Amino acid sequence: MAKTSQKLPVLGGSAGHEAAGAGALGLFGAAAVFVVAIVFFVAESYFLAMLLVSFALLVYVAGKELSTLIKSSLMVFFSGRHLTAEAVNLQDTVTALRKFLTMKRDDEGAIRLGPIDAGATAKLPDNPLVRELKSVLTNKKGKEYAEYIAHQYYVDCRETYDHMHAHLEFVANVMPLFGLIGTVIGLIGMFDRLGSNTSVENLAPELAISLQCTLFGAILASVYMSAASRFDQRIKALEYDYEILVHALDVMVQNAVNIEVNQ
Repeated sequence: MAKTSQKLPVLGGSAGHEAAGAGALGLFGAAAVFVVAIVFFVAESYFLAMLLVSFALLVYVAGKELSTLIKSSLMVFFSGRHLTAEAVNLQDTVTALRKFLTMKRDDEGAIRLGPIDAGATAKLPDNPLVRELKSVLTNKKGKEYAEYIAHQYYVDCRETYDHMHAHLEFVANVMPLFGLIGTVIGLIGMFDRLGSNTSVENLAPELAISLQCTLFGAILASVYMSAASRFDQRIKALEYDYEILVHALDVMVQNAVNIEVNQ
């Protein structure tokens, strides 16, 4: 009896349909958070104000996808697995295929095992992708059909990564501008206080606003850009896995390889 496939949370599987725009929820949610940020800015809690501004921007671009974005960001930081079950199946299949197709060499570098013979049997893990590929190859439907099946396991996770990366990159690019706005506000206040009786003590608070807003904007931009880079790394890893799988399918079709599903 075949094993039950691994159950994994599907994050953002329909991101392209739901995240075309955050809609009214994102707009109103961002406005509400932004109002709170203004309150903290007036109360001179500049870091909390800038932090809330960044969160408001996330709400604006992500909308109801915000919880998915947070979960996805945590998963890519603390796990080496892909976010969707389909992409994990692709990753596991590629790992097994590389072991099957890679030539084995001895200590002196001479080929000990390989290349594969025509009609060889590849033992692959039991997952939906492998079972579908086995059906396609057994019925001799050709490489194009097999590639189409593989692409379905690639595209949803790639779309999710693209959306999450775009959301975080947007916030990272905009935060320095809000830091600049705080800087300009501080400079305006400082120039308003200039006069014959102006002292350093009078100008210091306005100068502090300018410097702190610039600093906090840059720090938060760096944090969001770092998070976005993790999704960019996952995109590259997913693309490598998919490219390897496509080449492996070409080799398997040419050599009439049989697939045996591990029980």
